[in-house]
Amino acid sequence: GLEWTAYGPGLNPLKADASMPQLIREELLAVQYVASKWGASTRGPQQMTVIMPHVQEGERLACRTMTPQTDGLLALQRSPDSGRYIDRYRNKQPKWNEQKGAYVLNFNKRVTEASVKNFQLVDADNPEIMYLQFGRVGKDSFNLDFRHPLSPFQAFTLCLSCFDYKLGCA
Repeated sequence: GLEWTAYGPGLNPLKADASMPQLIREELLAVQYVASKWGASTRGPQQMTVIMPHVQEGERLACRTMTPQTDGLLALQRSPDSGRYIDRYRNKQPKWNEQKGAYVLNFNKRVTEASVKNFQLVDADNPEIMYLQFGRVGKDSFNLDFRHPLSPFQAFTLCLSCFDYKLGCA
């Protein structure tokens, strides 16, 4: 699959001096895309996993490391006690609609056009809670709705990754 990480301002840890860890950029969001398997083909909606630093008592934990390969957001999700440090989200899986001959999600009239870029983000452990929805409303127009704990920057970069993913799959 494909992976993206959104960073705050600062230095790339691979190019920074280890004596100044406070200058290292913070990892704010990581996104993983995996193609869905439907029988022998990779047709159908993609699976998206989003990893963010955990928000505790109104404060977001900082993920700033000199070794992102072993201590970054993508690496932390493989740790058994990662729930203390990160929050996991995933895209809500659409349902097949026989009448439309397509996969569909209910956007409550906030999305008006079908697109492979349309998605809803839910808590990985509680899919009834929606944190973000993004979808097409015109040829080059999209709606983005999000809520805490996503910041505007995190929501926007997550949606940008879905455009890059489509380019990577073309």
